[in-house]
Amino acid sequence: MSITFRIATDADDRSGPMAKITAPQLGAFQRYLRAQGDRLGIVLLHPDARGDDYLCYHFEARICPLALASVAWVFDHDADVLAVLEEAQFRGRRVMVYRVDADRSIRMRVALTSDQGLELNLANGNAYALLESLGLHPHSVGEIAIADIRARITNPAVKRRGQETGVADYLGRLDRLLQLGNADASSRLEWA
Repeated sequence: MSITFRIATDADDRSGPMAKITAPQLGAFQRYLRAQGDRLGIVLLHPDARGDDYLCYHFEARICPLALASVAWVFDHDADVLAVLEEAQFRGRRVMVYRVDADRSIRMRVALTSDQGLELNLANGNAYALLESLGLHPHSVGEIAIADIRARITNPAVKRRGQETGVADYLGRLDRLLQLGNADASSRLEWA
């Protein structure tokens, strides 16, 4: 079992745009992402199931490093897909592609994962130790305002506790998430 720490905003609480895509579009999208990833020297597909190129129905894709028009071209500039892509780039998030078994459709929506994948995923024991070092109750689900968690991370007592309990590296990674995450006024740190 693990716990993931991420920056959440009020926009995550709304359903947001969603688009249906076809199987040929899915294949073209995956090929495009791999080619652009090779060109840029970065991984754009997460996870990249190369053995099942055409039928991989559940993955997240980084699109922020790419020109919106070039990604939209893969989908013939479909308005619903364009809405998803625009929202993802605006919010600095990945897009998620998944299959809905009820109607066997393939869909795309904005993912909860940041474009750069800054989220911190820890085994339960390590997550609880991190929460305790921050002076928080070690629950598997929770949230705290960004300003409050920043104040805790910069507190010398928290840093000292982190060193003593062996979670200093996690504190550093959490600080990086807070610094580089795309936050707005409604942002909070969530873990689950």
